[in-house]
Amino acid sequence: MTSHEMLSTYATLTELTGVMLDAARQGEWDHLAELEQRCRSHVSTLMQAAPVTLDESEQRARIASIRAILQNDAEIRALAEPRLNELQQRLHVIRAGHRGAQAYAAQRM
Repeated sequence: MTSHEMLSTYATLTELTGVMLDAARQGEWDHLAELEQRCRSHVSTLMQAAPVTLDESEQRARIASIRAILQNDAEIRALAEPRLNELQQRLHVIRAGHRGAQAYAAQRM
């Protein structure tokens, strides 16, 4: 991977996390999940790449991208947290209902 390819990948990740943030703001959770898969692919590419030497301006660009990605990620997490808690509560209610139904069925036998 060249430095240009690396910086291009970081730019793509920055853009994708921005789109993910928009999806989270609009409550488009399925779209957000699809975008997350695309991000994982790019992150995997970066992780598998051999180390690349960057000049000072390239290093600054990389750091700026990473900061933007982390900022987007933090905002996405803040928006997703209430939804995750809601889903967790629903699962708890479903599980409790399932256990109650099993207990009732066991008593009837």
